[in-house]
Amino acid sequence: MLVTRNPETVAQPGGLYSHSVEVPENSRWLYIAGQVGIRPDGTMPESLEEQDEQMWQNTLLVLKDAGFGVSDIVKLNVYSTDPKALPIHAIHRAEHLDDGHTPASTWVVISELANPKILIEMEAVAARAD
Repeated sequence: MLVTRNPETVAQPGGLYSHSVEVPENSRWLYIAGQVGIRPDGTMPESLEEQDEQMWQNTLLVLKDAGFGVSDIVKLNVYSTDPKALPIHAIHRAEHLDDGHTPASTWVVISELANPKILIEMEAVAARAD
């Protein structure tokens, strides 16, 4: 079982994340490349809201393919070209993460992603003790 840690000696997280996540010994690890809002048919929605939701769907499908679930996520890194995107992402995050599941997380605003039409990208690390 994953154990989240937020030491009292450090300021408490300012959102739905943990400072660290401890993974049990002999766990399987899954490193997920940055997922973006590209649909399975190769099209990409224009809006940040739709790209963020599709990015989550893609991440969930990659997890499922490997026999992992959303509660196995230990780390999320999210990159956005829009500094105002965090509230939109937070809505989808709350919808997709299990109640109380707070992986270690990083949010970064950048000038551009690999394709200028991509507005947001998320990479994940998951671990599972079978």
